[in-house]
Amino acid sequence: MQKLLFTLLFGSLVILHANNQKVDTKEQQWVEDLKVLVTLSNGRVNALKGTDKNNNGVRDDVEKYVLSKYSNDPFQRDLFFKAAKTIQEIIALPVNGVIDEHIRLDRELLEIYTCRDYILYRYEDQNIEKELLNKTLFKGKVLNTPERLQAYIEHKKVLPFDFNELNEQELSADKNSCLTRYHSYKDGKQQQTSLVKEMHSN
Repeated sequence: MQKLLFTLLFGSLVILHANNQKVDTKEQQWVEDLKVLVTLSNGRVNALKGTDKNNNGVRDDVEKYVLSKYSNDPFQRDLFFKAAKTIQEIIALPVNGVIDEHIRLDRELLEIYTCRDYILYRYEDQNIEKELLNKTLFKGKVLNTPERLQAYIEHKKVLPFDFNELNEQELSADKNSCLTRYHSYKDGKQQQTSLVKEMHSN
């Protein structure tokens, strides 16, 4: 069951793809759903990049938002900070830039989100619906100007349709990396021995 759940989490992603084709109904709905969640803010200075006074790669408004929810949960806090940094890199990419960079960053973002979902389902599912909603609200917070939202949509359009199909070895590596990250926050280094046993038993 755990293996199936992990495979579903790490192997699924709705993406927009290019090839100059008309966006189909499912893809159009994805865009419309995202627009509903995003509270667009107009008239801002530097509406794509935003303000990052402490220069840590996370916009100040996003940092404040994440800390308001996860100041007492370093694992989720740092995952969302990492996601915010990755999204900023994504929306700064030129649409006609190197496709490998689009693929690398989208894959990195997918790994962050699915690691969080996997851990929530495996260990901390008391408020799973609320936590999944929080992830969606985070996406809306990060893409909260027309420029940011459009840049993200354009990024999705240039991705190859099947780039995120992972083989069993890649899924296993992602799972182990995710568990290692989680236990490093929750249990400390003294748990590494039991962690290795857990990885090989699943």
